[in-house]
Amino acid sequence: MKSYKSSNLRNVAVIGHGKTGKTSLLDACLFNAGAVKRLGSVEEHTSALDCEPEEESRGMTINLKLAACEWRDYKINFIDTPGYPDFVGEVKGALTAADSALIVISAPSGIEVETEKAWRYAEEAELPRAFFINKMDREHADFNQVVEELRVRFGAGVVPVQLPIGQEAAFQGVVDLLALYMKIVTHDEEDLIADIPEYIQGDVEEARQKLIESVAEFNNELLEKYIEGTEITEVEVAAALIEGIQAGKIFPVFCGSAKQNIGVKKLMNGIVEYLPTPYFHVAIGMDPQDGDLKERHTEDAFSAQVFKTIVDPFVGRMSYLRIFSGTMKGDATYMHPNKENVERVGTIFSLQGKRQEHLNAAEAGDIVATTKLQSVRTGDTLCDSADPIVYEEIAYPAPMLAMAASAHKKGEEDKVFGALAKQQDEDPTIVVEKNPETHETILRGIGEVHLEVLRDKLQRKFGVELELHEPRVAYRETIRKSVKVQGKHKKQSGGHGQYGDVWLEISPQEAGAGNAFTETIFGGSVPRQYIPAVEKGTAETLSGGVLAGYPVVDVKVNLYDGSYHTVDSSEAAFKTATALAIRKGVMEASPILLEPIDDIRITAPEYYMGDVMGRLNSKRARILGIEGKGKDMSEIHAEIPESQLYRFATELRSLTQGRGSYTLAFSRYEPVPEKNAVEIIRTAKA
Repeated sequence: MKSYKSSNLRNVAVIGHGKTGKTSLLDACLFNAGAVKRLGSVEEHTSALDCEPEEESRGMTINLKLAACEWRDYKINFIDTPGYPDFVGEVKGALTAADSALIVISAPSGIEVETEKAWRYAEEAELPRAFFINKMDREHADFNQVVEELRVRFGAGVVPVQLPIGQEAAFQGVVDLLALYMKIVTHDEEDLIADIPEYIQGDVEEARQKLIESVAEFNNELLEKYIEGTEITEVEVAAALIEGIQAGKIFPVFCGSAKQNIGVKKLMNGIVEYLPTPYFHVAIGMDPQDGDLKERHTEDAFSAQVFKTIVDPFVGRMSYLRIFSGTMKGDATYMHPNKENVERVGTIFSLQGKRQEHLNAAEAGDIVATTKLQSVRTGDTLCDSADPIVYEEIAYPAPMLAMAASAHKKGEEDKVFGALAKQQDEDPTIVVEKNPETHETILRGIGEVHLEVLRDKLQRKFGVELELHEPRVAYRETIRKSVKVQGKHKKQSGGHGQYGDVWLEISPQEAGAGNAFTETIFGGSVPRQYIPAVEKGTAETLSGGVLAGYPVVDVKVNLYDGSYHTVDSSEAAFKTATALAIRKGVMEASPILLEPIDDIRITAPEYYMGDVMGRLNSKRARILGIEGKGKDMSEIHAEIPESQLYRFATELRSLTQGRGSYTLAFSRYEPVPEKNAVEIIRTAKA
């Protein structure tokens, strides 16, 4: 594949709800461009893009894919993305590299949950947006209804640039509202151009007038001509359309059937004609030396950012890069400012799914892949060492579901967690951490399917089995009053015996103060050489728990008296005596169980707020406030016991039809209600 100038590049993230035909659409694009010899099918496992076993078995895209194709002296870099919410991190990465977003919608289904989210993600990324209404050949397809839904939900800027010829089984082509001709395109025929059927001529003229009205609102010169009734040419409408799209005011609507390959070529034409070129893109980064902001124009020194990493145990690491400025060449060395080192780039290539097209060089605006970058991770920057820059890391959503992870087979723990570390490189939404209190490895992900897919990948790619189960809650114990207790250990079994005797004062401290040990011994009742043993016995006994086996915290222990035997006393005897005193004292000091409380912020449509708050109340949460968050969205701020969070991500998704999400942060520990504590203690001692 040849190198393309920035002005002849288009970078399009294809996003939307699952099962709308995004991957099928790109299979058709690759076929039309001659990049593949046959039209791939997701259902028949012949897609050029969904080719991983986890994708084929589930019938859905899991990882973003690159689908580069040459069309009319342009190169279109399509980025295919998952539509299932558990893989939203892939969508975020794709939007970082794209210059526009194409939102695919199923004509029979209309706007769905992930349609709204896709729009919001693209809006947050400040990308121009277009729609493709797919599956016009399916039963219950209704183009006008879907367009009306889009206009109600996303505003008057949603404007059809095409009309379908027929619907459902009668769908046969599209009318271009700018050129005013009909195109019938199938996968086994050439383009057919015909007159507009008489029965839809009125609809076509009306739709064309609406298109002109819409684009004229954002172009004063065109608006004046429209008001005056002066003839407006196709070229003028197209120019105003481009201006409106790039300004984020106009959102064109295309239509067709990916499966039948109808309307796909016209969509590809629309992409190169109307969607923005990366030539005018100005990237903003930071000078790694002084931290000042820096701009990068396409003609400036080379810079690029990695937006996706693929880790394969045989091939190694493959990095996807968006070039923001300059020219990237193969067999060259570039600066890696994130790690303050250099990286050697070998071969660079374009991707069409797994198929690779070798490139000698790639211009600013292009999207390429390379292998074997040693230190570079997703979000990192490569740049010219003479003019360094660092781009902001990609903001991924925080994982909501936590599971305890362990190796299925004993002895494979290191192998499992090494594989997990590699998958973290591939998927930054995965978080692996060790809980120092429960000693469990905690695996965090977006949702249940996300972690299930991860488990399947580990087995397939690295030959290791991962077990997932509910994580233990890191409860703690403390006391509410002060006590004085004796601990005496005396044992005679022939020869030297064992003797240790301590008097301890055990008292509570302020929450968060931690544990403390002091001694106020007078007169040598406990010799100095045994006091370290008392301190060590205190720490060990408190850490092991008394009430239910959880660490005792925020306690002060003072050694104030005791006795010893000149022959039978030892460090071990005093440690044992201390343990006896601690256990007795804690149980006499009104012990209570503490539980971790998390600060939770839940974002969901206002319509579901009542259901969400009801569920929170059932989980012993405290509602701290509700705040509006943009159109029809609200945020609930609450505190919730960590014990109530297991599978809450799944529950919230069900309550809000997939529209809710949340973030968590640890807040503090507080007492467990007595009735709950009784059950926790009973279970711990069982």
